[in-house]
Amino acid sequence: MTLWSYPIRGGDYAAGGAAARQLKELVKTLGGVDPLAVRRLMIAAYEAEMNVVIHARRGVLEARFDDGEVAVEVRDEGPGIPDLALALRAGYSTAPAEA
Repeated sequence: MTLWSYPIRGGDYAAGGAAARQLKELVKTLGGVDPLAVRRLMIAAYEAEMNVVIHARRGVLEARFDDGEVAVEVRDEGPGIPDLALALRAGYSTAPAEA
């Protein structure tokens, strides 16, 4: 089993996507991974990473590689969603203007 992690800084838009890019490079070195699966993994990792950048103070993207499987977890320290019902309404966003 291989473990990997990458810290994410909230508000650091310039570094946004760095964790997903490094994860992609690591997955490529493992070899034998279906390119479509890699693409889907990178899209999900990028979106999760950018949610941390936009909404949290800090976070971490972690991946575990074991017997041809990849598990990714993203954790963050942020303010949370103050009004979940409002956040579930179409078109509502808690993203700041710079996002």
